[in-house]
This record gives sequence, structure tokens and C-alpha cells, in this order.
Amino acid sequence: MELSRKQLVTLAVICGGFIILLIILAILNAHQHITVSYDTSKYTSVTLYKGTDSKDEKTIAPTRTVAQQSVESGKDYFLPKGSYYLIAKSDNNTVSTRRQGVVLDSEKKSISLPYDYTQAYLKQLTNKEQSAIDQAITQSNSTISSLYTIKSHAVLEKGNWAVAALAFKGNSTDLNRDTLKVVLQKQDTKWRIACSLKISISKYECNNAPQSVLDAANMIDITTQQPLMPNYTIDQPRQRGGSADV
Repeated sequence: MELSRKQLVTLAVICGGFIILLIILAILNAHQHITVSYDTSKYTSVTLYKGTDSKDEKTIAPTRTVAQQSVESGKDYFLPKGSYYLIAKSDNNTVSTRRQGVVLDSEKKSISLPYDYTQAYLKQLTNKEQSAIDQAITQSNSTISSLYTIKSHAVLEKGNWAVAALAFKGNSTDLNRDTLKVVLQKQDTKWRIACSLKISISKYECNNAPQSVLDAANMIDITTQQPLMPNYTIDQPRQRGGSADV
């Protein structure tokens, strides 16, 4: 049976449409959606690079190929599946550069970028907040000013936690000579003492504070202004009155 010209055209259109549909499905299957959300007041530049081939995001390294030059916060991007490397930067050195591998596979990817202040910026915050921290400490107990000197201030985390130490003003033989550690939290623009003043503060006694803040408070050394036992390592033998055993 010989097909008419009209039938041939119709058949060609159907075949062509089917081929186009297969191409579209192949493209859709080879691509995936990705959305990156971040605080635009902290990160001023977010770039997505093609990454080295890996299924583990922790082992991905960046290549020189830029997949998306300027990634806008909250915007949906439709990119080929594969490995990528995200770099988020701050122009004013307030936030540490964030780098992370990304695997784009069968599921839509939504990434929320956290941020960490640089040590230089935390130092600026410490200098700025020192008097307010002192005021919060002295107002919590009227005897603190007469008995202790406030030292080793440090603003931590997102600028909402701080530590300090109370160094006893008396002589070394006084029973109250211990140095007390202070943990403070900033709430509603004001610093408040977050837990009891102690020689060492545990998570059990101050469970609302991040562990990193408690560690910073407990490691304060008033004499040297550095961590206690800075040269101590667990796997290194220490000398006791002579050379260490080999």
C-alpha cells in the first residue's frame, strides 16, 4: 500500500516529534536543579566551578572551569549533573572564605551556606565590646570589682558569645585566689552572663553554650594570655627530671 504525500508528512512530523521528545528527556535526565542560599551581607562573591570527578563531596577539588560566575542567593540553576566546587568570599575580610564540594545527581540540591567570622574581625569585635562585657560582669555581682580583675576578653562564634576571666587581686596564699571563667551571651543587644562563674565550666553546667565557647573559656591562661600547656601533646613523651625514654 502506497502512502499519500499527506500521510508521509504526518508520519515524518510524528517521528520528528518523538525524536525531539527523546532529546528533551535526555537533556532533562542529564541536568539537575541547584539552589544556593546565603547571607548577602556576609558573602559578596559566590562562584561555582566544575570539580574533579568524585562521588564524595569531601574529596572534590576545583578546576579552572567556571560553571556559574555569580551565584545569586536563592536562585534556581539548571546544570549538568556531575561534581562542582563552590567558593564563597567576603570582600571586607569579615567572613572566612568558604569552600565546599558539591555533587549534583538524581535529586535537586539545596545548599545553605553558613559563615564564620575571621579571627581578625572577632578581635575587632572584642575591642569594641570589651567595656560592655566588663559592665555586664560587674553588674552581676557588686563584689567582683573589688575582688577580681577582668582579663582575657574574647568575642566568639557569630559575635553573640564571649568569654573572659576573673583574676583574683589578692596574694597567692589567699583561699580565694582561683581564677574564675566567665561565659556571656549577647541577647537583645545586651551581654548577659550565661552560666555560673567557675574555675572550669562544663557542658552539663552550661548546656546552652556551644562547646567551642566553653573550651575557649576553660583554656584561658591569665599569666601568658595563651592556652594552658601550649606545647603539650598526647603522643609526645614529656621529660621528668631528665631525658625522656627513647
